[in-house]
Amino acid sequence: MEIKHAQPIYQQVYTKFKELILSGQISPGEKLNMSKLAEQYKISRTPLREALRQLEKERLIVQDENGMRVVNIDKEDFLKLYQCRLLLEKEVVKMVVDTITEENINKMEQILDTLKLAIEERDHLKVLDLNTKFHSALRESCLNEHLIHLLNHVTSLLLIYRANINHKSSFNYEIYEEHVEILEGIKSRDSKIAVNLIEKHLLNDQIRGMSDFI
Repeated sequence: MEIKHAQPIYQQVYTKFKELILSGQISPGEKLNMSKLAEQYKISRTPLREALRQLEKERLIVQDENGMRVVNIDKEDFLKLYQCRLLLEKEVVKMVVDTITEENINKMEQILDTLKLAIEERDHLKVLDLNTKFHSALRESCLNEHLIHLLNHVTSLLLIYRANINHKSSFNYEIYEEHVEILEGIKSRDSKIAVNLIEKHLLNDQIRGMSDFI
């Protein structure tokens, strides 16, 4: 693919490679050769290095003594990360039930409407993006910025796992329905109900993700 120059070159390379990784076209664990990538995209190493550095920050690419490669999917790591996410996100929900604004609730409803269409169109990358935006909209009402920072870090490390989950259409419908339930729990302003629903959703997500290791 030849890069066009309508926007910064490194941004185009970053966007394209992120799509290739999250769509599975570049496999987990696959090695990346800087020279070959520069030749393929017809760009210099400087913007390429910037793009790869951004992907490394998002933990989609790792670098070690063997060179640069797409991050591997690891069962033990997946379970540890989901354990962290469950603990953190339940605390966020406890905090936002009483403080979330009608504006944010409306925003989450709009995200769900768009998500349903994306699922019907089988646009897996858009589904992943909208699922992420749903949870981000929920976190916006949390006043503990340190808690949000920790949770955002954990969810960024889970991105490649969540992308694999979203490739399965049947899972996407399940996730959508669970998101609808979570929003209804939030709107009820009942902390116990809302926390139980987010816990149910994340435990189900863990089970969905574990299907990749069977």
